[in-house]
Amino acid sequence: MNATWWRRNRFWLALLVPLLFLAVVASSFRLVNIYLPWDWTRPIVAHDTSGTLRQDFLGFDDVRREREVRVQVLSAVPQQVHGDAKAAAGAVLWRILLEFEAAPDQFLDSCTIELQDAEGTRYGHEGGMESVDGSGTPWEARLAQRCVPESAPGPTLEPFTGKLVPSPVERSRTWRLEYLIATPEAVEPTALRVGWHYPEYLVLEVP
Repeated sequence: MNATWWRRNRFWLALLVPLLFLAVVASSFRLVNIYLPWDWTRPIVAHDTSGTLRQDFLGFDDVRREREVRVQVLSAVPQQVHGDAKAAAGAVLWRILLEFEAAPDQFLDSCTIELQDAEGTRYGHEGGMESVDGSGTPWEARLAQRCVPESAPGPTLEPFTGKLVPSPVERSRTWRLEYLIATPEAVEPTALRVGWHYPEYLVLEVP
C-alpha cells in the first residue's frame, strides 16, 4: 500500500475505528443480556391468569436446584386506601390476590412481583403509596417481595452459609397472599410478572 492509497481511503479508514467500537459494544450488550443471567430476560408467558414457572437455578450454596410453582391471579382491584396504606397523589393502589401451588420443600422465600401496562412499563412495590397516618412507608409496600406464608414459609436461607434450612412447620401445597402495588391513576395494568431467580419470570394476565 503506497501513500496514494492511504490518501484515497483516509475517509473510510477514519470511519473504521468507530464502527469497530460499536461492533464490540453490541456484542458485549448481547453477552450481558442474553448469556449472563443478571436480569429478567427469559419471560414465560402464560397467556392466561394462571401459569407455571419451571426453572433450574444455582442456589447461594452453589447447589443446583429445580423449581416448579403455579401462580394464579385471582383478582386485581383498584382502590385509594387499604389497611394503613393510601395512594399517593395522582396514584391508585391495586389490591392483588394471588394463589400459589408448589411442593412444600420448594424454596420460594424471596420473589419479585410487578404489574405491567400495555406499553411494557413495570410497577413494583417501591413507591406510589404512603401510610394513612403519615408515618412513612406502609407495611403492605414491603410484601411484594414475599411469596410464602409468614407462619409456614417452607425452606429458608441460612444467611452465613447460604444453605437451606427446613421449615419447622410444613407449608401447605396451596396458599393465597395479597399484595398492594401503586400505579399512576391513568394506568390500566395488563399483566403481572413474578420471578424468584434470574433470568426466568412468569407473565400472567390481569383479570
